[in-house]
Amino acid sequence: MSSKKEDPRAIRSKRLLKEAVISLLIETQSIHELTVRKVTERAELNRATFYLHFIDMRDLMRNVVYDIYDDLSMKLSPLLRIERGSQEHLLTFLDYFYEHRKYLAVLFEEKAFQRKLHDFIVEFIQARRDALDINNEEELVSRDIVAASILGILMWWIRDGKNHSSEYIAEQMSV
Repeated sequence: MSSKKEDPRAIRSKRLLKEAVISLLIETQSIHELTVRKVTERAELNRATFYLHFIDMRDLMRNVVYDIYDDLSMKLSPLLRIERGSQEHLLTFLDYFYEHRKYLAVLFEEKAFQRKLHDFIVEFIQARRDALDINNEEELVSRDIVAASILGILMWWIRDGKNHSSEYIAEQMSV
């Protein structure tokens, strides 16, 4: 079975549109102000190109969010094998959020993004526990509590605690 390779122009156009969205999120600090016109102007592409790749702004935003989770998954998956007690996985996770804080702060305003991020954190916690062979019933309940705590800390840090480093936040989370 042969897989069809995506046209490099299509890859470039999608990348430019996604970069334009991120740039506009940083600039305007609002998802609700994004329009196809603003995004295509920023990307220096026409509306027809936009609609060739995305159904609407929601579809583009969904793709941007999926890219965020793909990036996080790639960064975190090697860390599943790190021994218990190591903060390396936590620092990698926090560094990602700190590096992208300007537009993630805007995404945190959306309940759907918060829910998806919570689910992502729960899945990572479970994968880490599976890798460390932690399998008791109490741990299943506590992973939701831990995920909610991490999400709350991330939201506070990105909005109000930007002057703190990821090392400081990791240290506080480990106390």
